[in-house]
This record gives sequence, C-alpha cells and structure tokens, in this order.
Amino acid sequence: ARLRAVHAWRAPDRLTLGAADSGPAAGQERAEEWLRFLAAVLQVWRDKYPDVEVLGTVAEGRPADALLKAASGARLLVVGHRLPARPALPRTGPVTHAVVQQARCPLAVVPHG
Repeated sequence: ARLRAVHAWRAPDRLTLGAADSGPAAGQERAEEWLRFLAAVLQVWRDKYPDVEVLGTVAEGRPADALLKAASGARLLVVGHRLPARPALPRTGPVTHAVVQQARCPLAVVPHG
C-alpha cells in the first residue's frame, strides 16, 4: 500500500512582504521547511504502519490544483475539512469545493478541528 501526503501553499503577495521574503530563493527555502515539517509529521505513521509506503510532497501553487494533480491515478483522495467556528452554518472551503467538483477518483472529506 502507498500513502502520499501533499501540502501545497500559495506564495505571499510581494506587496505584503519585503524583497528578501520573495523570489525563487525564498520559495525554495519555504518548500524545504514544509518538506521537513511534513516528514516529521509522517514519521509517526511510517512507524505505526511499516508496511505502508508513506510519501510526502510539497508544492507551491493553488492547493486544489496540487491535490488534483497528485490524485491522478489514485484510488482515493482524502482532504481535510476544518469544522466551522459556527457549526450551525456548515460550509466547505474553496479547496474542498474544487476537489469535490473536479476529482477523477473517489473522494473522502474528513472533518477536523
């Protein structure tokens, strides 16, 4: 069995950051930080399920696009869904909405928070 965890992010707007916080070098540093974080989080699952190949992937860009690309050929796409602050008003966010509309494989939306 194989599990691929994907973390995607969008780079902050240059207007909100200084020049030193943007550009290719900053993007590469951010990717390396996220990859280290993801590796640490996934190590728990590697230890718990040694027969499962656990892969971590990071991508800069629209999270929905990264998830849909990673799910190409997948048997199941699982996305987390934050529980709303006001439970009386259930709502899906833009990433969940996009993958529900466009996923080409079975999808599980798992609430957390």
